[in-house]
This record gives sequence, C-alpha cells and structure tokens, in this order.
Amino acid sequence: MPHTTSPPAPVRPRDAASLLIYRHTGSEIQVLMGKRRPGARFLPDVYVFPGGALDAADALGLAVAQSEAEVQDQAQAQAGVPPDVAAGVGAGAGAGAPGSAGRDPASRQTNLHLSPWVRAMAARDALHASALLRAALREAQEESGWRWADASPPNLDATDLRYLGRAITPAQSPRRFHARFFAVPHTCMQQDPHVDGELLDLRWVDARNPERLPIIDVTEFMLAELQSELASEREGLPLLSYVNDRVRVRRRPMAYLAARAKAD
Repeated sequence: MPHTTSPPAPVRPRDAASLLIYRHTGSEIQVLMGKRRPGARFLPDVYVFPGGALDAADALGLAVAQSEAEVQDQAQAQAGVPPDVAAGVGAGAGAGAPGSAGRDPASRQTNLHLSPWVRAMAARDALHASALLRAALREAQEESGWRWADASPPNLDATDLRYLGRAITPAQSPRRFHARFFAVPHTCMQQDPHVDGELLDLRWVDARNPERLPIIDVTEFMLAELQSELASEREGLPLLSYVNDRVRVRRRPMAYLAARAKAD
C-alpha cells in the first residue's frame, strides 16, 4: 500500500494590527508606506503600512491603564464627585476630555462621535479591540517613527480614528495573521526625526498607487477601502480571506452591525 502523507495542519493566525496614516494633498489621498527589509521572514521587499503582531505588552498596558482609572474612580467616589462628571460625559465632553483617558472602552461605545465601524469592532470585545489599537500605534512608532501626538494613548473613541476592516492570511501560509486595519489623519500623529524605523524607503504613496509599487492584494484592498471610507461610500465592514488560493471578501451590512452592537 503506497505511503501517503497528510497535509500539514493550518497554522493558527496571530492577532495583528496595521495603521494607515493618511493625508490629503490636492485631490490625492496619500498614505504613509515603507518597504520591508530584504531579509524579512514575511513579505520581504514589499511596501506595507506600519503594522505587526499583537504583543502581550499591548494588553498589559491596557490593563494597567484600566487599573489606574479604577483607582481614580474610587478616589473620586470617596470625594463625592458625581459619576457623570468623573467620566467626563457632561456637556462638551469627548475624546481627550478630563477623566476620559484610560476609561473602560466598553463604557464609551455610545459616545456620539464614535465611528460606527469602530463601534462595530468593539461591540463583541472592547478590551481586545483597544489592545489591537495599541498594537497598531506601537508598530507605527517602531517601524516608521510616527507616534500619536498626544501624551496619552488614544481610546477607541478618539476623534478621526477609523476602522477599515480585517484580513486573514491564507491557511497554507507558514506565517499567518488575523490583521485589523485602522486609519488616522497625519495631523493626529507626530514624526520623531531621531527614530530609525524598521521600514525602508518610507514615503507618502498615492492611495491609487499610480507608481505601481510592489504591494500585496490586502494592501491594495485596504487602500481602496480608505478611499471609500473618506468618501462615505462604504456599505459594510469587510473581512478579506482566502478560499482555495482565491480572495474572498465578505461584508457585514451596517444594519446588521448596528443590531449586533445594540444586542451586546
């Protein structure tokens, strides 16, 4: 009887996050991108957005911030500060308002300026979503030298934060990622000229990629999603995956997302 070997079991994808830092130049939408190093184990010599895998430190940093916020809440309660004042939800409060930094993301999902796409992402697990956002910002700083301009890290309700969707690497890939893609205008970020980022040839790229830089299909797809998002033309939140080596895109319509968020 001939000997047969079973195909290797699919690798479990790691959680990951990327950040699209964009700007408007005339009629163009430009996105910050860089080239991965030739010796990189994943996508060498390819142009990408800053991004990478979720680290334990991303979730740990969130837990520390929450713990500090809880201690502050207890102190304010003992001092007789009304909860709505302590939470910064009075008239005119918003992202960055006093008391809003470090708050439990789940308690802020009803914030009026919270993007519906970010709200949909946070509906199932706001803590995990916040950790992914921290990962995207950390990777952006490590790979490009661009960091969040404010002293404190942003929360999910940060003004101008956009969530574009997610993508899962093919099952047969030896390195797999379940990546989420966030986008922020460059005015929310600040470049550190003293940081030598991990990406090479860092540049502003036209979202239509007329230079035909070497990018992968997921990158091209998210560039198109950003353009649609900024034009208010998106009809649902996308998941890009692969079936038999072919790209498959599924979208959850906004009505479904709103109903799920309300149910949760």
